[in-house]
Amino acid sequence: MSRRRRKHVAIVMHRWVGYLHGVQLGIAKYVTQKPDWICTHFLPDPPGLEIFSKHPVDGIIAYLEPHYVTNLQAPGVPVIDVSNWMTEQPFSRVIPDDQKIGVLAADYLCDLGLKNFAFRGHPHAVFSHLRHQAFSRRLEEHGFTNHVWPTDVLPDPRLKPPTGVDPSILTWLIRLPKPVGIFCAHDLLACDMIDLCRHTGLRVPEDVCVLGVDNDELLTQISHPPVSSITLQTEKIGFESARLLDRLMRCPTTHKQVILVPPGGVIARQSTNLLAIEDQTVLTALRYIREHIHERISVEDLMEVIPVNRRFLERRFREHLGRTPLQEIRRVRIETAKKLLSETDLAMPAIARRSGFSNAERLSSVFHSMTGMTPTQYRRQFRLHDT
Repeated sequence: MSRRRRKHVAIVMHRWVGYLHGVQLGIAKYVTQKPDWICTHFLPDPPGLEIFSKHPVDGIIAYLEPHYVTNLQAPGVPVIDVSNWMTEQPFSRVIPDDQKIGVLAADYLCDLGLKNFAFRGHPHAVFSHLRHQAFSRRLEEHGFTNHVWPTDVLPDPRLKPPTGVDPSILTWLIRLPKPVGIFCAHDLLACDMIDLCRHTGLRVPEDVCVLGVDNDELLTQISHPPVSSITLQTEKIGFESARLLDRLMRCPTTHKQVILVPPGGVIARQSTNLLAIEDQTVLTALRYIREHIHERISVEDLMEVIPVNRRFLERRFREHLGRTPLQEIRRVRIETAKKLLSETDLAMPAIARRSGFSNAERLSSVFHSMTGMTPTQYRRQFRLHDT
């Protein structure tokens, strides 16, 4: 019996960038099931690419950037891109669903009760443009507008920015209506935004709420204050990119394939620890809901804490949030359930109890009506698929 020919797979990306760390863990989990694969890591810099050009491979997984796209083009060698950086490129992709990321960011910041919003992104990255577009559209659906940093804004001559800081962005930041929620295309920009706020004397989160993407544990925790961030299913992206590459190495195709992986949710930290509701009645109710959601609270429980009648409370909720107290309770219950489904291995009865439902059947019924899927389907979506 002849031995199976080994397949040489190139991983072309930096090693420890937050997003890529998770992607590479996902690739590694798939590779453990492929004893015939030999994986070699190449850095996307001139020395690394020079070595790569002399190394014959059967497939490539890469964080694709414009300056080395041509280095990866070889006849018959499938390439999987995990970056979504470029508009025009010939390769298949496994990438975050940037449209859903933008929608999630808008919904989260709106739920804080904010009325002013802004976006800061990367001018040349496709993922940034997609997140921005979805963020703006969702804000419009909520009845709000998005203030985007205009790169041609005239800087205030009285400002004295730190070395290397564009004075125009400081001017833009100061002129934004406050309080404002700023959605940044990734965590590095979010941390930079917090530094700018500190330089200008703006308080985070009282004046400026900052939300990033990637949930880079190092960046988000070392920032002061710590940064709230949208977590991405990076291990799933890596796992699915390796699975797709495996399929393309066995059955080549000329058609590009794109797999979009939805975001996991928002990891809330101090940079958005604010309920920007001026109405103290609504604010008290919101805090009570968040603190007691596991206790199966009802609107009647709110009435015992807040000395107003139900019609008055519902009117206030509609004015400030566009929904009733009951709808808010259900929304928070579902968000709590989502977090438990995606981050724990708890059984459904335990998840139901911790998110305020009477039993697993009630959780399933409400969850399906509000999300279009069952709790089990939602959990499966956030797990690595079995091969």
